Amino acid sequence: MAKGKTVAGAMMRAGEASRRRGDISAAIEFFRRAHQAEPKQIKPLVGLGESLIAASLVKDAADAFRRALVIDPNNARALRGLGNSLIAQDQLDLAVEQFQKAVAADPKDYRAYSGLGVAHDSMADHAKAQEFYYAGLEIAPDDVNLRNNLGLSLAFAGHYKGAVEILRPLALRPGATARDRQNLALAYGLGGDIANAENFARMDMDSRGVERNMSYYAALRSMSDPVLRVRSVRAGYALRSR
Repeated sequence: MAKGKTVAGAMMRAGEASRRRGDISAAIEFFRRAHQAEPKQIKPLVGLGESLIAASLVKDAADAFRRALVIDPNNARALRGLGNSLIAQDQLDLAVEQFQKAVAADPKDYRAYSGLGVAHDSMADHAKAQEFYYAGLEIAPDDVNLRNNLGLSLAFAGHYKGAVEILRPLALRPGATARDRQNLALAYGLGGDIANAENFARMDMDSRGVERNMSYYAALRSMSDPVLRVRSVRAGYALRSR
């Protein structure tokens, strides 16, 4: 038993280190080995599930989280992970159930509120989604992921000025990422502000990429089905649960 714990601990540390440096394939293998060494421990399965989501292996991720929840049905991190894997499979009602359970298990889990927001945005229920983003921001007011999701939700709902007010500071802050800038470009594009959309898109793209994005924004503006529009964006690069 002691040997199993030692091996599992070493594999967990290696898995976390691999995930931090972006080597997801190695992380998956290390977490699997940790689980084999300590099959009754929940942490290896949660690490495995999160790494499988990062690798877009969402069905395998859901299986890992479900096995984790057999060990501890009230583990908020595993519940949230299962919710995220279900969002990726467009099983939105089931995802909402998992996030609700995660919040019940840990009312301070702001990431679960973000997941609830993404699920409701994906159903084009933007007002409800924004309630959850604001609830998460009450717990973690500086969380960039929540702020990005809230800004995009406002843009989807047609509140372009409010969306820009939230997304522009994120895109201009020190340490801003391409995702931050392109989410702002998307908000401008959805609102028909092509000049600003082009300006921010150009920060991370060549001329051909900017042209493609402008065509993409035009296609989004022409979509009459709000659910289809959100799913199209989520399949690209913007809304993010975690």
